[in-house]
Amino acid sequence: MRLLLKIASSIGVLVFCLTAHAVQTEAFYENASFAPVVDFILTARSSLDIEIYEIQDTRVQAAVLKVMDQGVKVRVIQESESVGSKCPVFSVIYAGDTVSCKVQKEFIQKVRAKGGFYIPFAHHEFCGPGKYRCLEHGKMVIVDRQKALISTGNFNPTNLCDPEGVPQGGMLSRCNRDYTMLTIDTDILKTLTAVFDADFNSKPYELLNILNQPFAKRVTVSPYSLNPITQFIRSAKKTILIENQYLKNAEVNAALIAAAKSGVNVFVVVNSICTFSKPDPVKDQDAITLWKNTFKSFDSVGIRSRMFTKQIRIRGYSAYLHSKAIVVDGNRAWVGSVNGSDMALSRNREFGIFFDDVNEVLKLSQFIAADFNDPNAESWQESLDCKKD
Repeated sequence: MRLLLKIASSIGVLVFCLTAHAVQTEAFYENASFAPVVDFILTARSSLDIEIYEIQDTRVQAAVLKVMDQGVKVRVIQESESVGSKCPVFSVIYAGDTVSCKVQKEFIQKVRAKGGFYIPFAHHEFCGPGKYRCLEHGKMVIVDRQKALISTGNFNPTNLCDPEGVPQGGMLSRCNRDYTMLTIDTDILKTLTAVFDADFNSKPYELLNILNQPFAKRVTVSPYSLNPITQFIRSAKKTILIENQYLKNAEVNAALIAAAKSGVNVFVVVNSICTFSKPDPVKDQDAITLWKNTFKSFDSVGIRSRMFTKQIRIRGYSAYLHSKAIVVDGNRAWVGSVNGSDMALSRNREFGIFFDDVNEVLKLSQFIAADFNDPNAESWQESLDCKKD
């Protein structure tokens, strides 16, 4: 494990072979090294289904429109109320809209004008148990109902580290650490297409009727992601690498602590507490207390943790940790859109997949290890001082 944590992060462009001779069913990508979203969309020949939180990258938008011109049937489900956004993408274009907002609205109009379907996620029908506000926070593409893409990142320039995808007049200010998985596994495809079709109908349905089927074992879909993810953590015998924006869910954290107590070596990478701003000692007292308690409890059982900071660089840009990934025992992994929060695990619509191809798991492990060992990462105690953010 010590050797793994010293491996430099590197990845070549992996050709995702879909010929009759292919035996590999999944392929892993780190988005800044090679984001496959545009190329994947361009492989569509008959249908393209997208369920997504945000699509702001202009190259992704252009790829969708291009395949529509080639006769591909397009259906998109998108979140209408993304957190912090001042752009209601499904409303009409206003004179005061920013360039980015106008481009997003125009994209929706163009898809519809070409005969495609572009609808908002039906929050009122698909939230978890109880009267909760939820989001479509997943990032999924299904091409020709034969292959699928699951990403930890949205289809935005920052998530794809794509300076060419920034709307005209804008500049790329940062690159996120984000991961993407491509799959042709028939069971995964069966699960994801069933969920997409049901969500697209915008009518109430029982998601568990899909997820309880034998073919759905390699997929996580929120609001029912908590159990499969905690079970995956509990399955560890030797090591766990976990990288996420944050870890705020009590059950996930308890599973990590239990694993460490049983002798599993646990390594955690999360964002600094100062990622967006320095926490106020009075107004943010609860958040600070939770932060201290979480990492003190990790320390007490030997969990090793490092904070991802803005001084880490991705392709020369200031970096942000947006990925959500877990590696167990070096030979099994999970990648998805699920943050370590109650909302992501048990309310939102989120997607993730498990995979065990040794080469793809190793690639993911190398990136997490590199982030853990980055000289600009810091301890949780150092993070409270905001010296690197």
